[in-house]
Amino acid sequence: MLTTFERQLFHQFLMVNAIYLCVILGLFTVIDLFDNVDDFVNHTEGGMLQIALAVGSYYGHVGLFIFDSAAIPMISMSGLTVLLLLKRRGQLKPFLSAGIPTYRVLAPALLLGAGVMVGLKMVNREVFLGNAVHHLHAQRGSSADTLQIIAPRYDHASQILIDGWAVFPESNRVEQAAFVLPPEIAGQDMVCLKAAQAEFYPKQGKRPSGWLLRSADPPLSEIPLTDLGKTFVLRSKQEENIFVVSDVTPDLIYKAKESSGFLSTPQLIDRINSPAIDNNTARDLEFNFHVRLIEPFLTGLMICIAIPVILQKESRGMIVNAGECGFWLFTIIGSTYAVRFLPALQVAEPVQAAWIPIFFATPLTVWMLERVET
Repeated sequence: MLTTFERQLFHQFLMVNAIYLCVILGLFTVIDLFDNVDDFVNHTEGGMLQIALAVGSYYGHVGLFIFDSAAIPMISMSGLTVLLLLKRRGQLKPFLSAGIPTYRVLAPALLLGAGVMVGLKMVNREVFLGNAVHHLHAQRGSSADTLQIIAPRYDHASQILIDGWAVFPESNRVEQAAFVLPPEIAGQDMVCLKAAQAEFYPKQGKRPSGWLLRSADPPLSEIPLTDLGKTFVLRSKQEENIFVVSDVTPDLIYKAKESSGFLSTPQLIDRINSPAIDNNTARDLEFNFHVRLIEPFLTGLMICIAIPVILQKESRGMIVNAGECGFWLFTIIGSTYAVRFLPALQVAEPVQAAWIPIFFATPLTVWMLERVET
């Protein structure tokens, strides 16, 4: 049960986080809108009310992604700010005079507040962002599905090459689709299945996930499918359509790396275990999965580092303490971005690279503990 002071500290921490979030979103909206206001005017039919609604809808969706990216730095800065306010007001002196340890006064409320913010980030990612990556690339002010150029990708379970002219991720469709079937699927020669439109359907019940090619050419009756091919290329209810079984989703054929960071955890695990995904993509997904595991622990460690640096025994002044605290916190945050390059440089495996910030922050926290004012 939190004391009155701890509840006040908890509320203050959440309020500072809310202020920082409003500032970040406000600055992004003003700067981006200043450069792109013409897009909203040109692509929105109606008067000022419709334009205002289009602006609110666009930046509301983008704000979810900004919160996901800025949450950890924002929590760190909020902890630093709250501790500086406490020191400036001298609110901690009565507790220290009574012999109550500094960590007993501050740690429960601050760690609880950090846990709430990390929980909000997790809910945002698990509920809202998993199937909404297309909003990052949506055309400002337009309600129409935004066209994206395709980067052809193999389905490594069947070796079918998925290609086309353009993908519309919001409606899960590819225009002028071209699916190249290898000899292991189509018989002695490769066959290029063409369709004016292909739609992706996720797995539902006994039906596997895959692409429905409408009015496919050549028709299924002209393709000498092998036994393996009959498991990946299926006849649809309409004879002119063909269903190609595949776990390659629309986001994988235009923004594979960018979208993986915003997938929900079940989607991430399913994609890691899917035989359709190549090894390089699977390694990136494993890295993202382990980054999610360490986020709550790393956030707690940063709070525990901020307390002794801001409230240290031999203080050289609030500005110096704040600068030192900011240096250590952003060194840790910077390490979470730096380790992303290690697997590509073959310095460490993705799982090892993801855990390096914890291995760095844990001894640093232990070293800082004795510096706190008592």
